[in-house]
Amino acid sequence: MVTIASKNLFHGTRQPDFMYGRGLFLHHWSDGYNGRLYATAEHYVTGTPSFPIFESQDNGRSWQHISNVVDTQNGWGMRYQPNLYELPEKIGTMPAGTLICAGNSIPDDLSRTKIDLYQSADHAQSWQYLSTVVQGGMASVKGQKPVWEPFVTVIDHQLVCFFSDERDKVAHSQKIAHKTTTNGIHWSAEIDDVAVANPQARPGMAVVAQMTNGKYIMTFEMVVEGAVVVDGERNRSNYKISDDGLHWRPEDGGREFALGGSPYVTILGDGTLVANSTGSEIYLNTKNGGGNWQKVSTDVPGAYSRSLTALPNNQLLIIGAGSYAGPTEAVDHQLTADVFQVEGLD
Repeated sequence: MVTIASKNLFHGTRQPDFMYGRGLFLHHWSDGYNGRLYATAEHYVTGTPSFPIFESQDNGRSWQHISNVVDTQNGWGMRYQPNLYELPEKIGTMPAGTLICAGNSIPDDLSRTKIDLYQSADHAQSWQYLSTVVQGGMASVKGQKPVWEPFVTVIDHQLVCFFSDERDKVAHSQKIAHKTTTNGIHWSAEIDDVAVANPQARPGMAVVAQMTNGKYIMTFEMVVEGAVVVDGERNRSNYKISDDGLHWRPEDGGREFALGGSPYVTILGDGTLVANSTGSEIYLNTKNGGGNWQKVSTDVPGAYSRSLTALPNNQLLIIGAGSYAGPTEAVDHQLTADVFQVEGLD
């Protein structure tokens, strides 16, 4: 495991330093940049926060800080929940290979939440504001109606942004929804993806990937107030399947594959599904989500919303930044990377 960033790398870093790590593997360019790795995370600072961008040219053995995604639109700061993505095809005027960073722009007093997208046409060296997907209330779970946790991907020649939505508090403590765009600028109306009948349920943190059979898998956490605690965990990591990635039967709360929350999923080159939760283990499935998942131990520590990125030769880039911590908690988290070799199922 390699340390990408610690509290001493940047002046003004404050506890908990880093959280919510994200990784990216570049493979839609023909100019020698394919194979480079990128990482980012929430960065806690004494001033206005931004998302630091790191690059590795040696398959994760070393990392360099190359840029920051700065909130040029609101001036509040790119504060929470970054997501990195490389366009696999042209969207609007943006060619394949354009990098997208989605994140939550939030002011110092946490009074508003706004999911904004930034784009880079020069391999993450610089970033420009693209558009705003959705806006919400105060960054708090106590009835303030925020929006959270963007995840972007291309489905059916559209850029899709999945996000967690607390603005329908009477019927849903939280739900998962998405919006689409054909040009990256003008967004569709919101469509619900996970909005279950129990008003206390809090599905969130959606990650979506296309499987080799053409269908799509979504992993998400399911938190329900008053739920039975098992092995110290109240959260559950669930998944469900969609034929086209845009219709998810919102009343379906999915099927549990692990205890804990903040899951992530990716698809290896051989079609194996790899998912995780808050622990150090990963979960493998070779049947496009059917049947059971095999739990595999790793030497990579568990983390809050630890990201998984498929690499060639059944390798996996794991980016983590410690367990969950409140924004003023007295802990020091490091942003870390590990390239893990995934062996076949038993």
